[in-house]
Amino acid sequence: MDKTLIVHPPKKPNHWLSMSALLFVSFFVIGLAAMILLNGGMINHMLFPIGADIAMFQLIWQEQPLSALKFIVTKSLFVFIHQDPRSGLNLWTLQYDSITLLVYLFAALLGGQLINRARQTAQHNTGLLRGLLGVVLLVTAFTYMTAIEHCSGATWVGFVAFYGLGFNDFEFYPYYQGTLSLLGLGLLTWGLVKQAQANR
Repeated sequence: MDKTLIVHPPKKPNHWLSMSALLFVSFFVIGLAAMILLNGGMINHMLFPIGADIAMFQLIWQEQPLSALKFIVTKSLFVFIHQDPRSGLNLWTLQYDSITLLVYLFAALLGGQLINRARQTAQHNTGLLRGLLGVVLLVTAFTYMTAIEHCSGATWVGFVAFYGLGFNDFEFYPYYQGTLSLLGLGLLTWGLVKQAQANR
């Protein structure tokens, strides 16, 4: 009686968490690189403004806990700055609050899963590109900066980009940012679903 030996190809190791960690770090690196290239000047200063807001948070917390939480999560945890050494003015900043970091983490975890699945299936392009585009849009929708020519407070990078292109008289509304985030989330989800279907 003949016996047929079936040899399955070795399964690639699961590097989901390491890929997610790499993606998470890359969001900061790419964002900073874009700021340096588009605005000029290297990072020469860094701030942790959340420390100055702790006292106010504690004061509000005693009377209005929900308002205190809303106050603290929207404050920047750390800020990368290009400062003019002569005048001391912040020519541009890139700012990160708690919500931004949570969105970055969410996008990195799902993006890591997306890339890890692509490495383990023959149909590696199924859903990958649209999913990665979703990651980019989602991260962009929650990235904030300042540029001395266009804004003084933390502003969504999309608005600043339009200001830089000369659309100063055009009214920008928050739903543009919301639409971009929903589009990004939709593309990311679609990519993951297509991958799951291809891997069955």
